[in-house]
Amino acid sequence: MIATGHKWPGMDNNRSSNSGYMLYKFVSEQPTPGDGGGAFDWNVIRYAEVLLVYAEAVFERNGSISDADLDLSVNVLRDRVKMPHLTNGLVAGNGLDMETEIRRERTVELAFEGFRWDDLRRWKTAETVLPRSILSVKVTGTQWADKVITLDGSSYNSIFYNLSAGQLENGYKVLQPSSQRSFNVNKNYLLPIPTKQVALNPNLKQNPNW
Repeated sequence: MIATGHKWPGMDNNRSSNSGYMLYKFVSEQPTPGDGGGAFDWNVIRYAEVLLVYAEAVFERNGSISDADLDLSVNVLRDRVKMPHLTNGLVAGNGLDMETEIRRERTVELAFEGFRWDDLRRWKTAETVLPRSILSVKVTGTQWADKVITLDGSSYNSIFYNLSAGQLENGYKVLQPSSQRSFNVNKNYLLPIPTKQVALNPNLKQNPNW
């Protein structure tokens, strides 16, 4: 989300998105001409992923995770941005669920890195999460209701301006309604076996409903 007057080197001022969110991830902080952002080697695996895998594996094995193991994993990531530590006391004291919080850390840290689809399927939560409406940033009662702040601090009429009730869901703009989204539990948890492979080996049976 773009804050009022916020500036980000190397980003073009006209960049925006239909959701109101903008992606800074993998964009160079060095000023570059035009709409570019520099070139980077692709991360095959990041240390952050290793830490998140460790935290999740410990919890899945034991049904719990100690504060010491959280300090070895999730809290290493939180320390980078000076966020409060995730602890068992924090979870218990606020009526949270540790499994959900560990998964949330993974969702936030690995956003836009190609993990989400596989994570939702292996957690077997895809049938709950994916059929939901895709929503924008919070619109009603915020600065986004009538304007968007650009990177240079100027403003212009927002894509959210004068939205009808049917375009809003709990104050968020509906980018794609739940009526247009679905996840077939009997089909989509498995991928189809390539037709050529089935042809090469008649002993292979196609996955259900493909």
